[in-house]
Amino acid sequence: MQMKRHILISTIAMALAAGFTSCEDFLDKQPLDKVSTSTFWQTTKDADKALTAAYASFRNGTFSAVPAGGPCTEQECLSDNAVTRGAHSAIQQGGINPSTGGLLNDLWDDSYKGIAAANYFLDNFDKVRDLYSEVDFNKLKAEALFIRTFYYNELVVHYGAVPMMLHSAKLGDGFEKLPRSPRAEVISQMLDDIDFAIEWLPNVAYTDGHAVKGSAVVLKCRILLNDQRYADAAKLAGDFIHDPANPFKLADDYAGIFFGGQINNPEIMFSIQFTAPDDFHALDQMVASRMTIFPSYNLRAAYEEGDPRIKMTMYEAGDPWVSNDKTGKFEDDGNRAEGLVPFTGMAFKKYVNPTIMAPKASTLSDQHIVKMRYADLLLMYAEAMFESGQGGDPKALAALNAVRQRPGVNMPPKTELTRENIRNERRVELAYEGIRYYDIIRWDIAKDVIPTVQYDESGKMRKFDGNLWPVPQKQMDIMGDIWEQNAPWN
Repeated sequence: MQMKRHILISTIAMALAAGFTSCEDFLDKQPLDKVSTSTFWQTTKDADKALTAAYASFRNGTFSAVPAGGPCTEQECLSDNAVTRGAHSAIQQGGINPSTGGLLNDLWDDSYKGIAAANYFLDNFDKVRDLYSEVDFNKLKAEALFIRTFYYNELVVHYGAVPMMLHSAKLGDGFEKLPRSPRAEVISQMLDDIDFAIEWLPNVAYTDGHAVKGSAVVLKCRILLNDQRYADAAKLAGDFIHDPANPFKLADDYAGIFFGGQINNPEIMFSIQFTAPDDFHALDQMVASRMTIFPSYNLRAAYEEGDPRIKMTMYEAGDPWVSNDKTGKFEDDGNRAEGLVPFTGMAFKKYVNPTIMAPKASTLSDQHIVKMRYADLLLMYAEAMFESGQGGDPKALAALNAVRQRPGVNMPPKTELTRENIRNERRVELAYEGIRYYDIIRWDIAKDVIPTVQYDESGKMRKFDGNLWPVPQKQMDIMGDIWEQNAPWN
């Protein structure tokens, strides 16, 4: 085992090199792991390149989208909102194990690559401190801490206790004996880091792909809710929402948040940005043409009658559809897409460019992948207020109804704040944004709702293996005598 540990290269140990190698296209010169420290970290441009590399770590199929594969939005199928006939079908059918691979490996690997990229920046940024004012220096440091915290939050949600690396891994520094830090310790570190980010990131609208104060507030709210610290989350969200200097608001066009109206959108608080034709992904091809992921019956049933978000979120039988050159409607008769209409009779429309024939879209998609938006913050505030015993405060109900009555939606206001109202509003408002799975995990209802989802046309139902995933077997092969595998795989 000792020899294996030295021969095999751990995901964590190689994260730095792998992270920057994968970001090569986003740097002006050679990858940073091949740049001598004697020639790099001399100018502000060097720091900008390193921070760009850290942001570029988001650009993969796990957290945003890539040209050759599906977007992260396909992970909606982990929840009860969607079904897939694609790469994540093994998770939906149950029986996952440490060797399942796919997303179970990718999320681990991609998270540590992102952490390594952030750590590389943080470890070296002091070398150019004198080139910045205190405000500018701490702003860039805060961005790197935001990125690192984002990834650690993903790891904690999916794997629980994880090894906590706060500096770049170096051979001989003992990384091969690094233990899995308890969940509480990782959360404590995340909160320290995100508090620094909230203090130093500018309180401005989100525009150019760089995190701002609002981005960090959303991330901290998610961490606090996951840890059931409802009063803290309510205060944080409420203080930001009700601050006269709050630069965010609900957008006038719900559909435009995801396609056609993303530039300088007042609701988007953080996203992964793309610009075709040089910088594109395959969302339209994977979702609108192959229909590898599609809405579940359960999601459709969650909408109230007359909710206009239905037609802005999904295609149903008879809806206008550019991929049908015979009838112009969403149906198989005349369908020129790469896949058949799913057995549920629905496909996702949110994010989709409805004007292009989907098989031709493999190099045209450049929708920004929205990771955080203001409606989510409003609903987290309503939830935190309710769960902390403050649900009677009119501001909590007002936050929920602001989302329901947003321009273009105009659903009747709720007269009472209830857990059911909050949870269902989150479900329909944020459908196909990759948030539902995190919600049902922290509410501890995944075990109840996942088995109610029909998996295929034969009537087979979904299965659920547990709130935590197993640590990838390739990692356990290296660290197995030091780490204990998550139950029940231990």
